[in-house]
Amino acid sequence: MKAGETINGYTILEDFKVVGAGLSKWTFAARGGREFFIKEFLSPTYPDDDAPGSEKTKAKKRARCAAFEAHHRGLQKVLAPLSAYGGNLIVTLDFFRWGAKYYKVTEKVEAEGLSGGDVAAFDFRTQLVLMKSVAHSLKILHDLRIVHGDLKPSNILIKRTELGYTSKLIDFDSSYVAGSPPPAEEIVGTINYYSPELLGYIQEAGVTAGELGVASDLFALGLIFTEFLTGAPPPFDAATYHEPAVAIRSGEMLRIPRAGIAPELADLVDAMLSAEPARRPTIAQVHSALMAIRPPEHDEKTSPTTTAPPTALRGKGVRTGRRASGTGPTPPSRLVGKLLRKFNDRTRS
Repeated sequence: MKAGETINGYTILEDFKVVGAGLSKWTFAARGGREFFIKEFLSPTYPDDDAPGSEKTKAKKRARCAAFEAHHRGLQKVLAPLSAYGGNLIVTLDFFRWGAKYYKVTEKVEAEGLSGGDVAAFDFRTQLVLMKSVAHSLKILHDLRIVHGDLKPSNILIKRTELGYTSKLIDFDSSYVAGSPPPAEEIVGTINYYSPELLGYIQEAGVTAGELGVASDLFALGLIFTEFLTGAPPPFDAATYHEPAVAIRSGEMLRIPRAGIAPELADLVDAMLSAEPARRPTIAQVHSALMAIRPPEHDEKTSPTTTAPPTALRGKGVRTGRRASGTGPTPPSRLVGKLLRKFNDRTRS
């Protein structure tokens, strides 16, 4: 499909661009006076009667397509009532097959092209708003026992608002019901943000499907929050293990650097990075703890009003590399510590 062509009523505004490792392509399209984000899946493809291959091969491909359709339509049906147009949970508005290819349509977000390092340069008040909005969006999923399955900074779009910034949670293609993930060989995502149990499941290292629950998202979110607050992942022996989940499964313990981070907030993130899923707080506990924090009156970090103008690239374009100045927030409310103590008491009982 090229710019100017129409597909299922959507007029393509730009040529499609390849996403990530090349599993899909995306662009923007217009319909009914409104612009949308549209994604083309490169796999699976539906074989028609004239497609090459034996009938047995085509039957297998059609069965895979049927499962793919059921997964996406099921998620669309469940999530549609939970987010209005303009909300912070960017759900599927339309899903269809056009010829051999499948397409997904969502709201277009005018997002900033910001990395974790960019967020780390913001004042703490802005960082806190972004963390709260991400946690709230994820809580909507977890209340339904839905695992996002592919949490990473590029799936958290940062949008400028009249009052500052907010975050938009996107891309539920890898989502599944807690305890019922897809087969290990069908798992896709970014290994940098895998939880240790997800990695163990993929590697068939003694982790069963039933052990993959919403806590897997909490580990990924702990990594993201560390980047938001410090500009980098938590330190570990990257030369040996390469990825955080590999380090955890090899016996390392991940901790957020304490310099400039209030102890109560550092304790919260550390709990999210626990090797054992049962020892991680729930997203409701994380959200409650963040809501209890009161930012300082004055913050010497970079004001978010000095960032570059927004783009329409949904946060998937070139990232800048600003790093934190090293000045941290004053300690948050004692209520955060109380929430953590209650959580730790529960896990020890």
